[in-house]
Parts: sequence; C-alpha cells; structure tokens
Amino acid sequence: MANEIGKVVIVGGGIIGCSIAYHLTEMGIPCTLVERVSIACAASGHAGGFLARNWSDHGPTGPLSRESFDLHKKYGAMFDSDYRAVDTLEVMVKEDSKRTKSSPNVPDWVDKSVIGHTDVLGDLTNTAQVHPKKLSKCFIEAAQKKGCEVIIDQVVGVEFSTEDKTFIKAVNLQNKGTLPCDKLVLAMGPWTNVANQWFSHKLPTIGACRAHHIVITPSEPVSAHALFVNYRSKDGNDNPEVYPRPDGTVYICGRTDYEPLPEHAGLVEPNSESLNFLHRVGANISSTLEGSKLETGHACYLPLPENNVPAIGLIPNYHGKLYIAAGHSCWGILNAPATGKNLAELIVHGNSAIDLSPFDPAKFI
Repeated sequence: MANEIGKVVIVGGGIIGCSIAYHLTEMGIPCTLVERVSIACAASGHAGGFLARNWSDHGPTGPLSRESFDLHKKYGAMFDSDYRAVDTLEVMVKEDSKRTKSSPNVPDWVDKSVIGHTDVLGDLTNTAQVHPKKLSKCFIEAAQKKGCEVIIDQVVGVEFSTEDKTFIKAVNLQNKGTLPCDKLVLAMGPWTNVANQWFSHKLPTIGACRAHHIVITPSEPVSAHALFVNYRSKDGNDNPEVYPRPDGTVYICGRTDYEPLPEHAGLVEPNSESLNFLHRVGANISSTLEGSKLETGHACYLPLPENNVPAIGLIPNYHGKLYIAAGHSCWGILNAPATGKNLAELIVHGNSAIDLSPFDPAKFI
C-alpha cells in the first residue's frame, strides 16, 4: 500500500498536520512533515483545548465533531495530553459589582461579580478539555516512531513536471533543497493563502483573526468547570472563556481582533491591553483567581474559512496529488483527530468513514 501511495508530504506542524501524520503512519504510510518554526507554535500551542461533543449537531461539522470528541477520549487514555471531562457553564458577570444571585450550578470558587441566571452548557458526558500542544507533540512523536520525518524549514515553492505544470513532483525548501513528493497536504491554518503563489489554480481562501489568552496560577486549586462568560464592563460586553487545567493553572481567553497576519507564527505579538483585560476578568469572577500569578500571556491567529466550514479533502486540477485541511476556526483542536483520520483514509483508500463532501475544497474555489 505504501508503494502505491508514494511519498506524502504535509506542510504545517499544527495539530491538524500532526494528526494527519499520526493517522497516516497508523495505516502504514510513511510521510514527511515540514514546519517552518516549530511543532504547535501557532494556535495549536496557544489554544484552550475545550471540546464539545454535540455543539455542532445543527451544522455540517456535526458528524466530524462527534467522532473527534470520541477520539479525544480514546487518545486521552493513550497519551499524556491532560485530557479530562469537564462541566461547562455560562455565567453573567458585571465588572466590579457585588454578587447578586447564587446558583447551585456555580462552583464555590466563582464567588464574585456573577449576576443573573447561570446556564448549564455541558456535563462530564459531552464536554471535555485537552492540552493542545501536548496532544500535537504526542501525535507527531508517535508518528515519528512509525516512519514520519519532521523537517524544520520553510517551503518556498512546488516543483512540477516539465510536461504538465499541474503534476506535482516535489516541494522546494529554503535551506534543505528539494523534497520529492507524490501527495502533498496543505495544513497551514491561517497561512494557507501563502501557498497560492505556488500554484496556477486558486486555493480555498482562509482568513485570520487574532485571539488573546493568559495562563495564571491561582492561590489554590479550582474545580474542573469550564466557564463561558457574558462579561459586562464600562467598555461594553465581551465573551471571555475560562478553563481550569489539570496542572493547577487556569487558562483565560478572549478579545479577538483583525490585526494583519504576520509572515509566520514566530512573529505573532499580543496586544498588552487585551492581556490586562483577561487578567481583570479572572479577578472579577473569583477571589481565588484575583491576584493570581501570571504565567504567560500571548496571542494566536484562528483560521477562518470563507464558507464557515473547514476545507478538507482533495483539491481539483492536480491529478489527485494535492490535499488540504484548513479553516477549522476555533474548533480546530476539537476536530483535529477526526480530520486527520478521515483525510488519511481519503488519501489511502479514496474514501473516508465520514462523508467529507460538505468540506470539499472545490466548493471554496
């Protein structure tokens, strides 16, 4: 089978690319993954890792999300990825106000400016969390043990047959020369548009928005409750999210903007005011989080698809040799396992367990 498929090259070392590499090698297909900066250096290294089994049931990603949620549970037992089930709540917070109403659903550590009604969004059966960077590295390390090569370098172009400028022969690397390939997979997230310069036919357009996060260490451990917050302040309304992690830290994210995408992930910079706001959010939700030690604060760019669904599958016009998996927006971590599994099946068998037609790249071109 490996001889029939030939050499597969994956461009992009985020969780999507790592998942594709893992699932290909599990099927006995060796591959090469090329990443410009480092594994999980962009959104996959900075995301919160929240998982929901059925929140996409109303849309085309429903089957993908359900399978992926179940795969996360399976891989949580296999890998050291900080996977755990969580309860999930929606709470309303008014900055600097006194708590006006209590709810039996709210954990003790959420003890400050919570007002109004609290909704249960999920429980231990249908919401969970994972550490995205840890899972990405688990995927790629397992893939390397089964024949995947990882190259840290920049792809600068694609080489085609002299007789047919749509017949892919190799990718050109900035420092390490030419890398032959029979199948090429683009898993470049918000940097997918860079690849347009390599091809004569247009690729799916993937946009980008910048999201901020901080990681803090509270004065004492807090329970496994993910919070989706309707946050009211003098500046208006925001919707930050709060995820306690198994290692004792708390991840808080929010404040998106449309700052232009930098050349590569290593150049991403956060807005300091947005980081300060997220620290303030924690202090207004919980006395346990107030005064917490700030471990890190950063930003990442989410890949935004043109049609509100990711592009997953075979790109037409390139003799069945070019594939893409990009544009998963804020659900990239959730959907990475099933995306990798089903795209690997498509590459190897020509079809997949889940119907990928809603994500057909031809619809985006």
